[in-house]
Amino acid sequence: MKNNASVFVKIYLSFMLLSVVLYSCCPEQVFQIRSFNQLQIFDLNTQSPQENPDIVTDEFVIIATFSSENAPISNFHFDITTSAYATSCDNDTFLNELNEESFSISLDKGFIYNGDTIAANSNLTEIIAINDNIIFFYDIIEVSFLNDFLNIAEFENQEYTFTLYIESSDGLQFEKQISTTFEL
Repeated sequence: MKNNASVFVKIYLSFMLLSVVLYSCCPEQVFQIRSFNQLQIFDLNTQSPQENPDIVTDEFVIIATFSSENAPISNFHFDITTSAYATSCDNDTFLNELNEESFSISLDKGFIYNGDTIAANSNLTEIIAINDNIIFFYDIIEVSFLNDFLNIAEFENQEYTFTLYIESSDGLQFEKQISTTFEL
């Protein structure tokens, strides 16, 4: 009887080890940013795209989204130890990422900020009230224009074009523009 229990335990442990080795591997997801997908202006009060994105009347956020795709990689790995300790599948691999240091946002026309003239095509990330409100995700950038900036900025009632520029860690360059009129 003791022999049967020992054999059963050995078989059970063998199947358990085999299942860990064969089935607990997470499929490796490898992503790469390929293009600048979309640039939108959202009204922060309604948390939705502005009804008329051509006119800004209050706090807003510019959201830049980038297209990422699965990168082709070899799926065959003979690495048993990684499968044995794989317990979750929430870690993806990214071949490139957005280089935050290369990011710039500018306007095609000048404006007054806190009594100083900000020249056209100046990098607005140098303004603390803007730089402190930039959030970088893997394939999304959010730039919030809050009241602490808007209350001391003076814009003429005319159309302005925002230009966003950033590079990826593998040297790709992305640039996109969006236009709006300020009615603050």
